Amino acid sequence: AHLISADECFGKVDGVYEVACRSYVICRNQHGTIHNCPDPPATNTVFNSNTKACDDPARVPAPCGMWQDCTLLADKRYADITRNCTSYYTCHGGTYFGHNFCNPGVVFDEVMQICNWPQNVAPPCGTRGTKRR
Repeated sequence: AHLISADECFGKVDGVYEVACRSYVICRNQHGTIHNCPDPPATNTVFNSNTKACDDPARVPAPCGMWQDCTLLADKRYADITRNCTSYYTCHGGTYFGHNFCNPGVVFDEVMQICNWPQNVAPPCGTRGTKRR
């Protein structure tokens, strides 16, 4: 477990929160301690928001329960189109490194590799270059 800055817990009530599917943070008084899954003795687990613990991905709802096949994908972050680009997943060395979530109101921009305003992102995730009627 690692003590982290208040950023991950800023504005959140005390509790346990998912971080990129493969970790979770326990927030108290705007400060947090981050824990990585798997919690021993389990292996290849992800955080289950329903039970607030690391769990087998088969028992975890999407997107954390959905493993992406990164075998043939380049090392980068990919928008999760199935979640309207409000989250993204990371592939590196053919390995899936879990989901991350954008803040409300922004979507993942695969070109810039950041969460960005929809008007700055090309379709299908954003609206840049589309005409309003």
